[in-house]
Parts: sequence; C-alpha cells; structure tokens
Amino acid sequence: MDDQAQAPAAVPALAGPVFGRLAASLPPHVWFGVSAVFHYLGPAFAVLLFPHVGVLGMAWLRIVTAALVFAPMTGPWTVFARADRPTRLLLLAFGACLGVMNCSFYLALDRLPISLVAAIEFVGTIGVALVGVRSPRNLAALAVAVTGTLLLIDVKWSSDPIGLFWAFLNGALFVGYILLGHRVARAGAGDGIAGLGAAMAVAFLI
Repeated sequence: MDDQAQAPAAVPALAGPVFGRLAASLPPHVWFGVSAVFHYLGPAFAVLLFPHVGVLGMAWLRIVTAALVFAPMTGPWTVFARADRPTRLLLLAFGACLGVMNCSFYLALDRLPISLVAAIEFVGTIGVALVGVRSPRNLAALAVAVTGTLLLIDVKWSSDPIGLFWAFLNGALFVGYILLGHRVARAGAGDGIAGLGAAMAVAFLI
C-alpha cells in the first residue's frame, strides 16, 4: 500500500512532466491491459520477421525500439545520475535480465509454438502470485486468472530439448524481471516506469 501511495508523486519527478502526469492519472489496470496486449501481439507478428532479420535480430529490434520509445519519456541518463551505487547495480541487473530474457523468449519461439512458451512463462508468475496471496480475494483472483489462461491457450507439448531450455530460461528470467522491477521501484527509481526505461537502455547496450 505504501508503494502505491508513493507512486503518483514519484512518476512526474523522474519520468518527465507530460508522461508523468499521464502515468499518474491512469489506473494501474490500464497499464496492465496495454502490457498484456503488446506482450503477445508483438511476438505473434515478430515470428513473421524471423526469416528476414533472424531470431536474435528480432530480439535486438524489440529491445532497441523499446529503449528508443522509453528514452525521451523517462530520461534514463537522469535516473542513473540521481541513483546511488546500489540502485545503479540493481538497474544494471534489471537491464541484463531484460536483454537475456528477450533473446531467450525469441529463441524459444523459433522452435516451439507460442502457446507453449506462454504457458511455461505463466508458471513462474503463478508462483510469484501464490507467494503474494494475502486474502481469499487474492486467491480467487489468481484462480480466475489461471482458469482464463488455460481456456485461452491451446498448449501442445514439444520434445525439442533446446526449445524447452530457452522457454524455461525465459520463464525463470520473467520471474527475475518481476522481482527486480519491484526492487527497482522500492529503491526509489520512480514507480518502475523510469526504472524500466533505464534498464531498457542497459538491455540495448547488452
């Protein structure tokens, strides 16, 4: 609750006046919905570009595009300049996680159906959600989310060991992405938006 109360005030200070006001005015579930759409809509189109730019080339384009979009809105250079040494190390770890996670995600997509990759990725988030369950309402929401996901995706198992390796690595790194993002927000690098912009710049370099 303390993090949520502090977030609106932190965003304008670190994410720029225009984007900061927009971020503070929109409810959290709007950002969640936008993220959910682009998280899987992007890869669905990206698979079509694999023959033209390669798998890692596509991962690089995704990271570069995100870094360029976030940079003018969040000012990653300012975030790094204002951060103390532990927070900078945290941002570097966050960026490394983002870079490797995106690469492993696309390497998995090159060998496995997106439904299986998404399902494996979702397992880790369920674990994080279970740890955070504090009330019957939390548990009910988690049950609805799991049921809805199972209804939406048609999971077909694969015997490709390399593809499964990349898929499980992506799932593990996605958990790391959630935990590191939370730590970045708690460390004072904005509400996560400014911190994400800084980490994406690191991922671009990696």
